[in-house]
Amino acid sequence: MKEDRIKETVKLQFEMIHLFHKNFARIFHQTGNSPYNLNKNQNRAIMIIGAIDNIMPTTLGKCLDLQKGSLTSMIDALEREGLVCRKGDPEDRRKTLISLTEKGKAYREWFVGELEKNTSEIFRRLDEEDILAYQESLKTMLATLKKLDETA
Repeated sequence: MKEDRIKETVKLQFEMIHLFHKNFARIFHQTGNSPYNLNKNQNRAIMIIGAIDNIMPTTLGKCLDLQKGSLTSMIDALEREGLVCRKGDPEDRRKTLISLTEKGKAYREWFVGELEKNTSEIFRRLDEEDILAYQESLKTMLATLKKLDETA
């Protein structure tokens, strides 16, 4: 019984990921009148770094599903733009942490506004009941993903 549920869950998850990307992934590309020419992964990195703050590069790489070389190049580019900075971990000198600069925080705030505007346009195609159902589903999925993250 459990194996059948797992198999069905895997199938649903990949169908959901495909449709999520089809409907929402484009909003991470260049939007509005950005002062920076960031690509999708750089925008995603700004969002993650801002949410976690002082993140280790390896953790960021896992969140973005990027290999070390690609990740280093991306962080270098964001650093050249003045959006992120590297600093040593005060608790472990062997580690490096990445955080947003003031310029990076301002960009992230602007980008969040753009994301909200673009996402709102997409959700306006739904009626209020569907939005509520989607919101409740997201809460359940988020709680489940956090549980999986804690047990990893």
